[in-house]
Amino acid sequence: MVAKVVVNHHRCEGKKTCAQVCPEAVFVIRKSDVVLPLLARLKVWAHGGKQAFVVNEAACTACMKCVEVCPEDAITVTL
Repeated sequence: MVAKVVVNHHRCEGKKTCAQVCPEAVFVIRKSDVVLPLLARLKVWAHGGKQAFVVNEAACTACMKCVEVCPEDAITVTL
């Protein structure tokens, strides 16, 4: 069964905790080019303009470590 990993870019502040705890390297933190509403853009800008992106979803084992450590509740993992 393949997990579906979603980062809510309206909430993500690019704090890197998901990428740091993920044993499967599912996430990468990079400059955001996502079109967002003004408030979300300001949050991203205030945190260096970077956000988490899912780059290796097929490797996800649904361990939920990323969900547990995300301070913004920006990640969902479903099976």
